[in-house]
Amino acid sequence: MKERPRIVDWLLDFVNRLLPVVTGIAVTFTVQGMVNRAHTRRDVQSALQLVRTELTSNRKDVAELKEYFQNEMTSARYLGKHTDLVKKLKRLDSATADTVKYHLGIVGADVTVVFPHDALELLKMSSLFQKIGDNGLSMKIIRAYDSCSQMAISVDRHIAERNAQPADSLYNWIELHDPRVFADPADIDKAITAINVYLRR
Repeated sequence: MKERPRIVDWLLDFVNRLLPVVTGIAVTFTVQGMVNRAHTRRDVQSALQLVRTELTSNRKDVAELKEYFQNEMTSARYLGKHTDLVKKLKRLDSATADTVKYHLGIVGADVTVVFPHDALELLKMSSLFQKIGDNGLSMKIIRAYDSCSQMAISVDRHIAERNAQPADSLYNWIELHDPRVFADPADIDKAITAINVYLRR
């Protein structure tokens, strides 16, 4: 039998020692990647739950806003029909005076709308927004928050214009400028539904 050259023995020994090290490193990187993906997914889900909670709160605010504007419209109609009662408010019996004051309070209420967007900012700043992996969901979230911002601007403009109206034409102006159209929660509903679907995966 022929003896193997020393170089072959050395190469076999080298490969035998190197193979477990390379395998160990590959397994370590694979497991670490799996752990990182699991952590990222958990972080994205937590951030999306915060966004969903905030959008749900904004949705409730929109519903309250619609209710307020419905009441404002009703009060404007009442006061428009009973302008004579408004003029002689001090001479009315207490029940009628209370009704007129109630409606005047609704029409004259100062409404300020602020839709928080802290969860969206957290999602953006933590760089988790890019890790959602669903562009459709990302766009729905952005549209929902944009819709909230536009609603707030429209409501503020409506209140400013309403407050600038002369008293004799205020009730007619309110009836002609129905602000309930500003309070359309469709984009918010779509985003909440998309988040729910994403979180169920």
